[in-house]
Amino acid sequence: MKLINNLIIQIIPFLPKFFVKIVASPYIAGISDNEMLNKVQQLNDKGFKVAIDILGEHVETENEANEVTNRYISIYNEISKRNLSANISIKLTHIGQDLGLEVVRNNLTRLVQAARKNNNFLRLDMENTPYTSETIKLYKEMFEDYNQIGIVIQAYLLRSLDDVKSLSNEKFNVRICKGIYVENPELVLNDYDDIRQNFIRLVKEAINNGSYVGIATHDDFVIDNLYEWIIQNNISKNQFEFQVLHGVPMKKKLKKLMNEGNTVRVYLPYGDNWYDYSVRRLKENPKMAGYIIKNLFLSIFRIK
Repeated sequence: MKLINNLIIQIIPFLPKFFVKIVASPYIAGISDNEMLNKVQQLNDKGFKVAIDILGEHVETENEANEVTNRYISIYNEISKRNLSANISIKLTHIGQDLGLEVVRNNLTRLVQAARKNNNFLRLDMENTPYTSETIKLYKEMFEDYNQIGIVIQAYLLRSLDDVKSLSNEKFNVRICKGIYVENPELVLNDYDDIRQNFIRLVKEAINNGSYVGIATHDDFVIDNLYEWIIQNNISKNQFEFQVLHGVPMKKKLKKLMNEGNTVRVYLPYGDNWYDYSVRRLKENPKMAGYIIKNLFLSIFRIK
């Protein structure tokens, strides 16, 4: 089965877009804002909180960066209007980071103002290492003006423990994830078990320093290890939440966590730029690709 899944991953870039869209649809919350907002409501009704992400990065013009920023501001207003339990997670290259510090700072300031106006939260996603230091710098600048803002730290980066130690305090809100970008091997942990252990170490370090942590992983080993530690150390449920990608099949685990009073937040990507994201996600998770395609064919041919 592993061989078949990997074969599927190899041929995905050569398949028609409409087919990739069908295969990847569990990962994506739609194209339009309204489709996404309806999905947020559905997830809220099931007990999930949501982090919204408009798919895209590395815009090429200021107009594009401004349009993305305006769209996020509109989403903040809709979240309030519809009384949804959701916040926003952005990539700084999507609002102009490649176009200069002034462009991205201006757009980020506008988003912080919109978050404040709507009494909501803003998360800065972390991209690859050329952007890490500047992203942290901008986070610190914005935090001075509005503290309902957070950042992401990637467990596979060698620098991450130092970053968590320097940033952690009672007002620090961080999402810990493993990291997905292809990086210089000298900058990252290259062993899977080492990344797992560093993930666990980063979460414990942040929580022990009073920070709020989004534990963003689908790895049962990491979740179970950290949850056992949380229980043993009587960590308040107000200090952490579990975060998962929309569409990743782990419903029993999520239901169990929520039934025990834990917050679970779904990272909900959507928008016109669904194709590149979908191909990347399916490459990262060959089992998911095989699972989806199997069920697609069963549905088409009505095989029980």
